[in-house]
Amino acid sequence: MNIFMTQVALAARADDVKIELAKILHKPPFPEDPLNFDVTIFRKHDSRGGVGILALPTAAAGETFLRSYGSSGVTVKGARIRFKHSTKPITPEKITQLSSTPWQDPLELQRERERLIEEGKPYHLTQFAFGHFLADGKFVAECTAEGDAEVACDLERRQIRLTLRKQRRHPGSDSDDIVSMLGMALSSDAAVSAWYPPNCLSDIRGSDTTDSLVLFLRATTFPLFKVEKTGLLGDTKVSRAQGLFIDKAMPPGCFSLMCTFNSRNDREAFLHACQYRLRINYTPLSDIPVIQSDTSYSEGALDDFLASLPFEVAFEVEKAITNRVITIGEAMSLQDPLTEFSEASQDEAATILRRFVADLEEEGSARRRHRRRRRRNAADRSLAACLREARLDYIAEQQRPRGRLQPSKSAPSYTFQLVLTPTRHILEGPIADQSNSVLRRFGSSEYFLRVSFQDENRSKLRGDFETSISELLASRYRPVLLNGCRVAGRTFQFLGYSMSGLREHSMWFVVPFRDGDGKSWDAEAIRKSLGDFSQLLYQPARLGARWSQAFSATDPSVVIQPDEILKIDDRKSPSGTVMTDGCSPISTDLLRDIWKGYSRNKKYGLRCTRPAALQFRLGGAKGMVVEDPTLVGKVVCLRPSQIKFDAPENRTFDIQATSLRPKAMFLNRPLIALLEYLGASCEYILRLQSNAISEAQSLRHSFTDASRVLQQHGLGASFKLPSLVQNIKTVLHLDFQTEDGEDGYHSDLLLNSLACAETHVLRELKYRGHIAVPGSFTLYGVSDEWNCLDEGEIYATVLDEKKGTRTEITGRVAITRSPQIHPGDVQLVTAVRRPQLEHLTNVVVFSCKGDRPLASCLGGGDLDGDDFNIILDPLLLPVIQCIPGAYQSLGIKRTSHPCGISDVVDFVFDYIESDLVGQISIMHLRFADLKDPSCEECLKLAEHGSHAVDFPKTGTPVRFQDIPRVKNKPKPDFLAHEGRDSMTDQFYHSEKLLGLLYRNVPLNPWTPREWNQADSPSQGDTIEQALRGVGLYGLGLPSLQVPPPELYDEMRYLLDEYCDQLSAIAKSHTLSKNKDILVTEAELVSGTLMATWSDHHRRREAVAAMNRQTYELVRAVRAELRARETGLEFDEEEDFDEYYYEEEDEDDFYREVRVIANHFRRACAAWYVAEEALHEYPASYGPQSFGFIALGWMLELIKAAKYLQ
Repeated sequence: MNIFMTQVALAARADDVKIELAKILHKPPFPEDPLNFDVTIFRKHDSRGGVGILALPTAAAGETFLRSYGSSGVTVKGARIRFKHSTKPITPEKITQLSSTPWQDPLELQRERERLIEEGKPYHLTQFAFGHFLADGKFVAECTAEGDAEVACDLERRQIRLTLRKQRRHPGSDSDDIVSMLGMALSSDAAVSAWYPPNCLSDIRGSDTTDSLVLFLRATTFPLFKVEKTGLLGDTKVSRAQGLFIDKAMPPGCFSLMCTFNSRNDREAFLHACQYRLRINYTPLSDIPVIQSDTSYSEGALDDFLASLPFEVAFEVEKAITNRVITIGEAMSLQDPLTEFSEASQDEAATILRRFVADLEEEGSARRRHRRRRRRNAADRSLAACLREARLDYIAEQQRPRGRLQPSKSAPSYTFQLVLTPTRHILEGPIADQSNSVLRRFGSSEYFLRVSFQDENRSKLRGDFETSISELLASRYRPVLLNGCRVAGRTFQFLGYSMSGLREHSMWFVVPFRDGDGKSWDAEAIRKSLGDFSQLLYQPARLGARWSQAFSATDPSVVIQPDEILKIDDRKSPSGTVMTDGCSPISTDLLRDIWKGYSRNKKYGLRCTRPAALQFRLGGAKGMVVEDPTLVGKVVCLRPSQIKFDAPENRTFDIQATSLRPKAMFLNRPLIALLEYLGASCEYILRLQSNAISEAQSLRHSFTDASRVLQQHGLGASFKLPSLVQNIKTVLHLDFQTEDGEDGYHSDLLLNSLACAETHVLRELKYRGHIAVPGSFTLYGVSDEWNCLDEGEIYATVLDEKKGTRTEITGRVAITRSPQIHPGDVQLVTAVRRPQLEHLTNVVVFSCKGDRPLASCLGGGDLDGDDFNIILDPLLLPVIQCIPGAYQSLGIKRTSHPCGISDVVDFVFDYIESDLVGQISIMHLRFADLKDPSCEECLKLAEHGSHAVDFPKTGTPVRFQDIPRVKNKPKPDFLAHEGRDSMTDQFYHSEKLLGLLYRNVPLNPWTPREWNQADSPSQGDTIEQALRGVGLYGLGLPSLQVPPPELYDEMRYLLDEYCDQLSAIAKSHTLSKNKDILVTEAELVSGTLMATWSDHHRRREAVAAMNRQTYELVRAVRAELRARETGLEFDEEEDFDEYYYEEEDEDDFYREVRVIANHFRRACAAWYVAEEALHEYPASYGPQSFGFIALGWMLELIKAAKYLQ
């Protein structure tokens, strides 16, 4: 008999209810033999509590129970459960199961489960399969193998582990399935394991039927695969693997794991451990059908098909397959229509296909329901029909007066990217990326591919004390660099890398092609064309480093004429030490021309004073140039320390960075440890941190504070969030609260974005020691070309045009450079004034006198683009001054033969496997906490750290066994990774300054604010009311009204296109790279990523890439919101936030008024359609931020109109 339960405490589990009911059902008047019964608690609940079913084997027992407890109920976990007859009768199968099996005490079962958990016992599986879930809940089993499989909940490592061992050979068996599966000679002592950390698992799913033996681990990414081999001496070697198959990648998207257990007890014990020890959610379902994957189409046939398509189209098809949007079979079914419309409209085909795929991905999801452009034919919902609809939609939009969102003329390059993890093949792009001289030279981005090697969690591939990555690199990655990679039916060859790319394990590949003149190019031909590398033929690391100059992210300016280049000598000390390493002078006239060329497409260029120094690339030369007004005419000087190889034909002056604006100075953990040791005021650093925490929390106090903090930390820049928040305050007179203390403006997206910003700032404070130092600066270093500074002197003038301040630095200051690791990396110097240097701003000028350049004393720095921290605050100046480290190089690794691409590849893998910079830094902090930064171990680590930093250029690695290590001891709590509990016995409370700073920061996990389902999530009514109070008519601006039909339709299409592109950006920057997961809109607007990354450097790179893409998207939208006046040159970068009108004549004045009014009319229409979309579907993804862009532009225009008044 089934009895329905209501008002169940939300904290109560099924076992809790069973324990209380057993006290009743196992006493008279019920049978003497313990009555078997079952309890099921459903997931759904209401305001009164949960609901469930009590199943009893007989109707008599059920009626007896209801008479006694139906109305009075039974109290469990503080709530009284009510009982009544269920409308769903008990099944015969359930009655049989309850009658034929004895009662098992939940308390005894729990004790047994806990015992098994503590023992770490693995549970044997009769079957397992990797696969994925479909939208309808079915599980597609794709990848399995024969063998002895077991699964365990590893509490020590806090992970779930699947282990697969060689199957015992049965009598008569003539094959080894497991050996065949792995493709390796696997001994009986070898095993393959797959490791799932809890944060990779969405939940565990299983059938709620009592006889089910199956559980599904629903994951967002692949587990880590390892191979364990036991040697003859009993030693175990653990290596990373690319999956279950050594010669074949795992099928795309099969992250999840189906486990079939030997018994129900094993299943329940494993589930109990996962739920209550690893805190993984369990989702019981009535039924989970399992189907097999479709293998009717071969990858070879797909490759032939892709090779026949234009590259961009083929790339989109393969990307859709790897993202599990369509299957190989579905892609092959589209062969004819794809070929047909690729030939008919090759330029637009890839765009149409992206739209088609986006529609398939988001079908039925809330984030796209506001769209109106789709014409659905219910009679034909085939993929071919959907593709035709996408094409018709695109053609219709192109016939409109203003077309789709287009990249700006000054946009960076748009690149295609491949991410290779040990198990996955992820395609991304085309996405906005920084350009380089090679891409600009050949123009066609479809010939080039950026390939990144990453781990499953987006961090860099790293070995550790327990696990080697050598075999994984050899089997998975080395063939890619040597033989190329196959993408979109084409083979791309390894071309080269930038130095920053090498540090992030990212390389450039190219497919052989013909240029516009019919000349053939491949990787080898491009490398040869970069310059003369004959002096580097026996130095593979140095050769790769010189190639890298062409792949550095730069912007072009002008072409330098041969007679404008003057080669001069380096300045040297009496002992022969180079004092001008990487820096040389440039004439004012040439600097002016370079800046004009560089600024042609830069919005700030012509409004700002040109910078005094540039970091550049010119042919085979690199470094810094500093303005010298004494040089006559147009001339740039190059020194031997700058010229790395000869490339006389490449004379474009490419700019990597400028000294246009000063950078703020922030402390970091290594510098804090050094300052504490050197006697700087710890109390003052704690005060600085306290101020920083208060500032971060002030984001929620007022719009003025929010704007200031966002500006200081560079957050929300793509969406102009700092100025938007400030303008809402100053133009609309809105804030979080009214003057009467009532609730003010509370847009969900704005509050979530500010919450993201606050979390980001606090996270940087807690885990990086990223504390702002007011009044101190970070500046590029240049040489004293006038020989007017004495040894120990510097010159620096800081000009901040935005703030209108000029700071002339004088007196005793400290100077340092990141990364700091040696006690001598912080030096005291004297800042002086010199008339010869008055024209130089936002640089620090180093003296060329003495025997050793000061820059080299600061972490082994030089003047080819290093920036330096200048500390002015007396409370942060060192009391102790230490002798700088020697920073002597290990020398350059050479080959015995002229090196080719295979030698450079050998170096790349040597670097990936032996890059120890991060580990040295962490070990240095550990020893500095246990002892101090001057201890023998720290000084040894400082020396090794310098060698590790030079490894990409020398090719000589630091040996792992030479690094001092703290063995088998807990770490200081400030080294706990994000999301880790530092209160466990793996950490100790550090009593030094870093420990105090770490524990001072309050940081709670970020959770987005949910829409209250009452007001509009954007509070558009509040904004509209405030806009009406501005007096638009008096400013010559149109009133707020429903836009005319043509303008309305145009803005609806613009909103749709924006949402498509925003979703694409959001998908590409998730930690899991899972197509079903998006970065939140608030993260995109604030320019942060909230997920817990194990590698903060990788997250920083991902944030920078994400912000480049959102910046270009927002810029394109703002360009579409501008009215294009007949006869006027259109400036897509026109910005009215700091509007200035220079009065000329009456006609010009009225033209300005008209332009502003027409801009405002379009922006107002865009804001209107965004609000309408949110009114229809408040959960839509994109309309809120689209409304922010429109509103921000409206407020800028109101300010400009007020200025004209």
